[in-house]
Amino acid sequence: MKFKKHFSVNEANTLITELKPIMQKIRNFTLILKEQGFDVYRGKFFPGFHPDTLDEFPPVYREMIELMHTVYTKGIEIKGLEQGLLDFPAMRNNGEEVYLCWKLDEEEIGFWHPLEGGFAGRKSIEDL
Repeated sequence: MKFKKHFSVNEANTLITELKPIMQKIRNFTLILKEQGFDVYRGKFFPGFHPDTLDEFPPVYREMIELMHTVYTKGIEIKGLEQGLLDFPAMRNNGEEVYLCWKLDEEEIGFWHPLEGGFAGRKSIEDL
C-alpha cells in the first residue's frame, strides 16, 4: 500500500466544505503570483521579474505554502493549483488503491481514478 490513510467518499465530501475556501485562496494566490512574475512550481521569480527587494519569496507565496501544508497534513494531495484539484487516497471495493478526485468547481466527489491514471483517467464515482 502506498498510503496509510484512505478516505471514504463521505469523509472526503465532509472535508470539501473545509477545504473549498482554502483551495480558493491557493488558486487566487497562484494567479496573483503568476502576474507578479513568480513561478509557484519552482519557488522563484522568472528571469527579469525579481522586484527591488532582498526577500527571495513574496509574502503571498509564504501564506500559500502554509495553506498547502494544511491540506497535505490531512493526507490529501494537491494536483493542480490553478484548478483547485485535489486527490484523496481511497480503496475500491476490490482492494485497489485509487484517488478520489475533486476540483474546485465541483460540489462533491463525483470521480475517481487509478493512482497512475491522473485527471484524464477520471471515472464516475458509481464505478468505484
